[in-house]
Amino acid sequence: MKSVVFGMAMVLLFMVVVYRAFGLAANVALVMNLLLLVAFMSLLGATLTLPGIAGIVLTVGMAVDANVLIFSRIREERNNGATVQGSISAGYDRAFVSILDANITTLIVASILFLIGSGPVQGFAVTLSIGILTSMFTSIVMTRGLVNLVVGGRKIEKLWI
Repeated sequence: MKSVVFGMAMVLLFMVVVYRAFGLAANVALVMNLLLLVAFMSLLGATLTLPGIAGIVLTVGMAVDANVLIFSRIREERNNGATVQGSISAGYDRAFVSILDANITTLIVASILFLIGSGPVQGFAVTLSIGILTSMFTSIVMTRGLVNLVVGGRKIEKLWI
């Protein structure tokens, strides 16, 4: 549990330092991701074990990776001369395919682990699968909603990302 808390704190700090306001949106989504993951696990009546904690840690990594991909695409679009709104829209649209591909691949691996593994490995696979689904929602839908809530409809010339 200490490693999850310490790792999460370091990730939250990193995202704010590197991506500023966008990092704050990513942090809100990351916390919501963990809350959703724990909520679904409790609905299943799952017991949190060390392999489950490892699945949560990997989920945090996958969620951060998705946000980094999105924000890098937004930076690319902005550097290529796109408008602020255009770069945000294109960044999310172009990163979606990469994020979907990585998460589907990970879901396939988690399914195989669940099918051929035993108790602890299956627990890891279940936690990872639920975490990937929640991270897809929070990384793509929630951060886009937060960014559009803050940036949408405003005349912004400079994007701090």
